[in-house]
Amino acid sequence: MPEVTLLAVILVLSVALQTVAAYIAMRQVGQVDDQYRMAWLIVALALVLMVERRMVPLWRHINAGEASSMMDALFGMAISTGMVVGIYGVTELITGLKSKANTDELTGLVNRRAVLKVIQREIERAMRTQRPIAFLMYDLDHFKSVNDTYGHTAGDSVLQGIAHIALATFRKIDTVGRLGGEEFLVVLPECNREEAKVAAERLRRAVAANKFVSGHHRIEITISIGVFVPKAVNHTFTIQNVLDATDKALYAAKNGGRNCVVVQG
Repeated sequence: MPEVTLLAVILVLSVALQTVAAYIAMRQVGQVDDQYRMAWLIVALALVLMVERRMVPLWRHINAGEASSMMDALFGMAISTGMVVGIYGVTELITGLKSKANTDELTGLVNRRAVLKVIQREIERAMRTQRPIAFLMYDLDHFKSVNDTYGHTAGDSVLQGIAHIALATFRKIDTVGRLGGEEFLVVLPECNREEAKVAAERLRRAVAANKFVSGHHRIEITISIGVFVPKAVNHTFTIQNVLDATDKALYAAKNGGRNCVVVQG
């Protein structure tokens, strides 16, 4: 009887481990892109079937008082443990690769690919909710002169510093992304024209007030900001509309003397 009890404990632990593995797999279904969801769903289903095909017969042996299935029980627990470790390892690897693919290496912000996805997602949300949304594009004034005068290492330091200021300036629900070079884009959901202008001015002032340190150099920099707040978002509204409109507003800010904010839309 003690051996039967031990078998039962091992069986319960095995089922618990396989349940954890199935849960990890099912959680991935809601987190991965559409083309991978079916694969993770199949993995989760396979784990459930394994519990039914392997553990149910073993439980019948135990229930009948048979103690000859100890090796089967221990093997099943080892397999279950391997499943949890393996699937958890795979999900962590996928998460790491996904994060790396969506992150700008220099600044730690989301990269162009990722920020374009955010724009699309927030456009769709705005269409559903009919709530306001704003987009903000900014770049550094005379950034080439920073690289030419102080070197590219100093330029990289300035870009990193401005990324840090931007993350500290905007809300947690906002997304700050680097489009490339010294050009950045911010997505501000649930944000109207006046709120977007206030947020842009807050960023502009914070950057202008900061002295960026690189080695022995203290570098002053300013940014120009273009803000686009669409009057309406419908099914014809696209990512390209956002990029074109924010770029136009940024161009107006540059032509307006730099170190300023221009709002359009």
